Amino acid sequence: MTNQSTPMIKQFLALVKTKPFDDSLEFIENLAEGVVSDLDLKVVKKMSHIFSPTGITLGYILSQSHLMIHTYPEDGVVHVDLAVCGNCSKKEFENSLKNALAKYEVYSVEVKTLNFDS
Repeated sequence: MTNQSTPMIKQFLALVKTKPFDDSLEFIENLAEGVVSDLDLKVVKKMSHIFSPTGITLGYILSQSHLMIHTYPEDGVVHVDLAVCGNCSKKEFENSLKNALAKYEVYSVEVKTLNFDS
């Protein structure tokens, strides 16, 4: 992008594999708050949806963009999507996830970066 007035947005997708867990809004909010706190992000609005029989989607609109988290507790999978304007690296995001999930049995955290090249 050559237009300097266009903000550079970094988008990270994470797939977290854990031991199957009891799904709760508290679990997913603690994960989100850990990421928000570690990366010094500002939450503008928060929304969630609880699926039946299991699964939760939590969305945060950030002043820097957005954070979305989806749980698949029966499979032990958490999908996290973070888009930010500013200085956040893939490693910082990965570390924030690991810190927020430190008390859970995590098998793997795989983070990918989406690149938008013209």
